[in-house]
Amino acid sequence: MTENMSFFKELTEKYEWPKAVAVTGALGCGKTEWVLNLALGFKTIFRKVTIADVDIINPYFCIRQVSETLESQGYKVLMAPDKTKWSDMPIITAQVDWALSEQDSQLLLDIGGDSIGARALKQYERRIKNAGYLLIMVVNAFRPHTADLAGIEKMLKRMEAISDLKVGALISNSHLMSETTLDQVMEGLEIVRYAASRLELPLLYAGIPPGLSKEAAEQWSDPVPYWPVSRYMLLPWEKGALWSTGLPSKNHGTTILNQLRSR
Repeated sequence: MTENMSFFKELTEKYEWPKAVAVTGALGCGKTEWVLNLALGFKTIFRKVTIADVDIINPYFCIRQVSETLESQGYKVLMAPDKTKWSDMPIITAQVDWALSEQDSQLLLDIGGDSIGARALKQYERRIKNAGYLLIMVVNAFRPHTADLAGIEKMLKRMEAISDLKVGALISNSHLMSETTLDQVMEGLEIVRYAASRLELPLLYAGIPPGLSKEAAEQWSDPVPYWPVSRYMLLPWEKGALWSTGLPSKNHGTTILNQLRSR
């Protein structure tokens, strides 16, 4: 456990993080999973970590699904009140204002996929700029709209135009779900690396499925560090998914809790 936590601490300490870190990307890129994984890393170096759910694109596949488990682990989760919890309205502005002014706390914002989701970020523009921010775009090079430089740049520019905030870094999260191989991770990484170079942006991490961790530890020689991205969100057809039960199952929450404890 200590060894694994040290690994995430080392990955996170590579950079100086501003007060607010917002994560966005195309639908299916894995940006919500990255919010949860970054929260784990931040918890190793910051006293408090606050996660704000401002995803107005797909409110049924977002932080709200696992909020109780996150809070039980010591994270502060900002989301709409109970009656509007599953709405598609960004109505937590006052809470985000509070989080931006709180001392010794790191704020993570989960922004809805695609450029439309950037509209939710627009309402925080002035406050986030004043506090200091980093807008990260997660890229899965195996998704049609972000499969090359042109697609990545188009999505980035649309997000920036709508939110009036600048994307400051990329993360490569190129995968084919359970079929992903390390060679495919590297193939996607090269596409995202080329885009980052042309767009003059840092490339922070390359996500890999946790099952490839041992292989990566033996073979990885790329200067971009790899990050084993644990999955905490269930797909509609998976047992315990929100869509099939009406609420996240107790077993799902327990599974996530055990995963967090195992690190």
